[in-house]
Amino acid sequence: MKIRHAAILPLLLVLLPSSAHAITIERIAAIAGDDVITVQDLREEGALRYMVKGKDITYIDYANDREKKLEELTRELVQARLIARQAKKNDIHVGDREVDMQLQAMIRRTGQTEATFKEMLKQEGIDWDAYRGYLRSEIEAQYVVRSELSGNVEPSEADVVACAQEAAPGAERGISMTLSQILIREVKADSAAGHAAPIASKLNAAWWNSLDETLERYAYGVYDETVKHPERFVEYVHKFSSGRSVERDGVLGTLSPGDLSSEFNVVFTLDKGSIAPIVTTASGYHILRVDDVTEGENENWKIAMNQCREQLRLKEGQRLTESWLSDLVEKNYVSITVNQNIRQSEP
Repeated sequence: MKIRHAAILPLLLVLLPSSAHAITIERIAAIAGDDVITVQDLREEGALRYMVKGKDITYIDYANDREKKLEELTRELVQARLIARQAKKNDIHVGDREVDMQLQAMIRRTGQTEATFKEMLKQEGIDWDAYRGYLRSEIEAQYVVRSELSGNVEPSEADVVACAQEAAPGAERGISMTLSQILIREVKADSAAGHAAPIASKLNAAWWNSLDETLERYAYGVYDETVKHPERFVEYVHKFSSGRSVERDGVLGTLSPGDLSSEFNVVFTLDKGSIAPIVTTASGYHILRVDDVTEGENENWKIAMNQCREQLRLKEGQRLTESWLSDLVEKNYVSITVNQNIRQSEP
């Protein structure tokens, strides 16, 4: 719920204690439940949050979308206050030991010592104790979200399987295939040619475009012949193919889904003896034959399932978290337009 100036005065008279007569309408940024957030709070807490992100909060005053930036910062502080209140309600408390453990993990990731890390923060204008407080609130927020969404972020098995099937086609069957190929290599354009004059450049581009089209027609011609005469595949390997596989009669080896780039996924849906639709990569045109198919346990399927489950869990968790936080803010957040500049000091 958002209420602007005209509607907020009666509410303020009810919510603010009698000692709050020194706080004027212009100095109030927002009300989060029963917690008043002032412009001074925005300056102090907001400045720290911006500095942690490597930004200077005063840039808001000069931004073209100043009101939007100010609203975003206000909502961030509102969200932090509401989460803190929810943590208290849920009896969640983050101790110094947890903060220290998180700090040490962060310091290790930066490859610094605690002393150099403190110095880095100091140079950025970030107070060490204030930073610890900020980190405590972030850890607390994670605990609150987990407690509120516990058991709701597990993706369905059907979604995990569908994701894995797309990521590693054929792997569900535990497929491994022995493949052979005819490779029609792409001809690399001479990028240095034709730059002496505009007309030469155009002619050079036309030449390479024409060559590309000719090569494509040639590759598809070889493909059509291979499909018509699959028994002559090895003959065509030595007649048309390039690359080291020629020395092995075109045999690439025994491969499983995930061993090759995604362009080759279609191959793992085919049966023994099939010629795959032509595959185009930066290396050229690949004409692939399935020489053998073996089914059994496939580690790639387990890997794909685990990766998809984690990806979907994170995605669903993020969606539910955003939804929960949005509802929390909307139910408790009364917004007031802030008229003062962030860079100004409180009188």
